Amino acid sequence: MSEINTNSGEEIKENIPETDKAEQAKDKKTDKKDKKKQLEEALEQAIKEKDALNDTYLRMLAEYDNFRKRVQKEKEALYSEGIADAVEKLLPVLDNLDRATSTTVTSEESKAVLDGVEKVLVQAKEIFEKMGVTEIPALGEKFDPELHNAVMHEDDPDSDESIVKEVFMKGYKLHDKVIRYSVVKVVN
Repeated sequence: MSEINTNSGEEIKENIPETDKAEQAKDKKTDKKDKKKQLEEALEQAIKEKDALNDTYLRMLAEYDNFRKRVQKEKEALYSEGIADAVEKLLPVLDNLDRATSTTVTSEESKAVLDGVEKVLVQAKEIFEKMGVTEIPALGEKFDPELHNAVMHEDDPDSDESIVKEVFMKGYKLHDKVIRYSVVKVVN
């Protein structure tokens, strides 16, 4: 019986390392599966983080583009307002030059001065045109409250309805913006 026990003991001893090897192999497979699962989870997490960062980047890019466009519009508006303010302050000078050219003179010296004033007036009007400032047509036109300011009204049965008969002060606009309304007298 002792032989059996010895053999069984040897078999047990020999079986123990084989069992350890099998367990170790199982553990390695489990470790590999766990590592693979951890790597997959880490990859998923990295993809989510990348997507979140990409989304943030795209939003910031869109916000910056909107900001840039808004600032550009504001700059253009400020520039346009600055020109309009400057032109508005210069319009009385243009009016005075226009009045000076409409006077009648008799002497040769006065005619020479008047000729010089007319040249300055032409030059001023050319500069205003280059800046985008144009005179608002009024005399003989149909009254438009968006362009004209009626300070007088006259009834005339022979005239058409709401026609500008007289212009007291010329109106000007910068592109589509009215700088000064035409001050007019309207018939009917």
